[in-house]
Amino acid sequence: MRGKRHAALIGVLVLSLMVGGLPTGAKQQGERRGDLEIEAREGFSLDSRSKAGGETDLVVIQFEGPIEEEWKEEIEDIGIELGDYLPDYSFIAKLSEQGDEKKLKRLSFVKRVVPFYPVNKVAPTLRKSLGTTDEVEVAVIGFDQQVDMNRTLYRAASEESIGDVDSLQNARHISLARMSGEGLEEVIQSEDVIAVIPMPERKLHNDRAAKIIKANKLESAGFTGKGQIIGIADSGLDTGDPDDLHPDFTGRIKSLYAIGRKGDASDLDGHGTHVAGSALGSGEASDGQYQGMAPEAELVFHSMLTEKGYLKGEVEDILGEAYEDGARIHSDSWGTDDNGDYGLDSFLFDQFLWEHKDMTALVAAGNQGEYGYKTIGSPATAKNVIAVGATENDRPDVGGDEADDPDTVAGFSSRGTTKDGRLKPDIVAPGSYILSARSSVAPEEEFEELFDQYYAYNSGTSMAAPILAGGAAQLRQFLLEEKELDEPSAALIKAMLISGADDLDEDMRLQGFGRANLLQAIETDFVDETDGLVTGEEATFAVEVYDRSKPLAITLAWTDYPASLAAKRTLVNNLDLTVTAPSGEKFNGNDFFRYPYDDEVDNLNNVEQVWISRPEKGLYTVSVKGFNVPKGPQPFALATTGKIKEKGGGQHIEQGKLHDDKRSDRYADYSFRAKSEGRLRVYVDWNNHASLSLTLYDSQGDILAIKEIKKRKSLVLPLPEKGRYKIRLELEDGPKVSYKLSMSYPE
Repeated sequence: MRGKRHAALIGVLVLSLMVGGLPTGAKQQGERRGDLEIEAREGFSLDSRSKAGGETDLVVIQFEGPIEEEWKEEIEDIGIELGDYLPDYSFIAKLSEQGDEKKLKRLSFVKRVVPFYPVNKVAPTLRKSLGTTDEVEVAVIGFDQQVDMNRTLYRAASEESIGDVDSLQNARHISLARMSGEGLEEVIQSEDVIAVIPMPERKLHNDRAAKIIKANKLESAGFTGKGQIIGIADSGLDTGDPDDLHPDFTGRIKSLYAIGRKGDASDLDGHGTHVAGSALGSGEASDGQYQGMAPEAELVFHSMLTEKGYLKGEVEDILGEAYEDGARIHSDSWGTDDNGDYGLDSFLFDQFLWEHKDMTALVAAGNQGEYGYKTIGSPATAKNVIAVGATENDRPDVGGDEADDPDTVAGFSSRGTTKDGRLKPDIVAPGSYILSARSSVAPEEEFEELFDQYYAYNSGTSMAAPILAGGAAQLRQFLLEEKELDEPSAALIKAMLISGADDLDEDMRLQGFGRANLLQAIETDFVDETDGLVTGEEATFAVEVYDRSKPLAITLAWTDYPASLAAKRTLVNNLDLTVTAPSGEKFNGNDFFRYPYDDEVDNLNNVEQVWISRPEKGLYTVSVKGFNVPKGPQPFALATTGKIKEKGGGQHIEQGKLHDDKRSDRYADYSFRAKSEGRLRVYVDWNNHASLSLTLYDSQGDILAIKEIKKRKSLVLPLPEKGRYKIRLELEDGPKVSYKLSMSYPE
């Protein structure tokens, strides 16, 4: 940042602001906005495999789709009482007569009826206590919200097996109780009880955010950010002394640069320490309880705060030094409130990221949401960053109505679009009342609320960006270790996060493509195309859908060439995403809002998505076309919740095996005829750690090229003229391999 052209820290840093009531605006029409479809993404919520003996009058009724009032009325006319709604268009219901289930199954809109057994009522963490003398503290939830659950408990369990019981004042059907495992087993037999869960521990810390975006699921699988380096530029880091920092950063500092005050990287504001703790704090000061999202990642930190409270530092220097120190994730919770403009910093971010396509930058959207639309600020308006807005946290006992609904975008979160109409923010993550590391040299008034000497609460998109940066580090670790990618692109990480996001049924100018869900992100299938497309060139894929109950998301993302600051529109290389369903229906990327969904072609954004709430089963044809690529070739990434079956649109889709028994078994040859000069594109996937190479021969048998093949990445080779060619796929290292190969060339 440059001197006085930037606002003072209190105005520039994306800090905690009061959340005001906001007009929601009219909802856009289209498939992209249904929260019922998003719930269906979670699948059938009942663990129907878990059973207990005996009969039950409680069942779960699953409907064919989004619930219609007429369906509920028809069921109630039968005399069946509906209870709680469950995800995947389901209700718990209580049957009153023997023939009720048969009546239900005859209804055309009822998909299935499943018994709701007693053990289905018990949270998995409590099941090991069933029937034992172990004492547990639980919350018991009743079927009928008008019935006092205390009376039910005392009727259901013996006096000696149940202890203290308290009702919730505003929810009489929920009781808090201490009981033995034997009492627990008695309680769940009651037809008036539908759930028993552990008593919540009212501790406020960052694992709230971790649970919301599913970072805790990745951490439990071993993806803790280990081996990853996160860069952060902010106000400072605790004392500024690497040998005497907050315990949560002990042994975690790769580099610490003081660029705002020479020789002084201390955090007199508290913002930078809090941000860093959310991304990668180890939780050392709390025995591991209050961790960041990537508690084993390392940190490169630039302290930007000057003596006068401004932010100082050149974007190129900050990102460049972090990159040289090994950071491939960068978090920036600062910006300018310039109402959607593509400012200088946006340009500088785009320029650096175009030149370093494996660097992912996450930028806070800003806290001007109370002023309405087009309030997102630069550098969050940069095309190639992931602009992060904020949702509410799940912390009502501290934040009240500002932190009581994690499915709602926070009122302070800046809104899109950008001034040239691009969709920003890209994604949202928890940002209100986040508990994270507290700077020991910052005054108390800099924090929203104190927790103890090591931790404090703050709110803002400043808090959301580092939370997702830590999650991105987990995702990158997954790609390196599980998918064996050497240098996953920023476009791939962006596409996976967006395809895996939970739609919150908010205007996309608030939520972007939804709230981050890291577990769903790692479950996407993908292609990381590093060679790219030129104008007129097209890459095609087949994506198979097995499950109609989950929305199909297909996201195309690319790191675009930086825009001219004189331009009114910022997109340079324009790729187009088109998806054709098994039935022949076509969808264009980002054409969400007005049916039909194939009549508008996006020429603004470098992220395009097709999102189908209830997809057909079968093969979808996905096309990525270089409509206009003046600064190409343009690499891209594609991520989908479906399964990529083949790539190319060429003449060969082959499968085979190679092994090292003898020389002739180590390779396979494939011949083809090109109708003109052009390019050969080869894509190979295989099942282990083997190394493969590809040799291209011309019609005379002369070698034109020998290349190493990288798993799940395309290899593009020039074809100098029309005619016959041959490729040889060869096993270089490893005893054996099963592979799938596709190639395309001028037809």
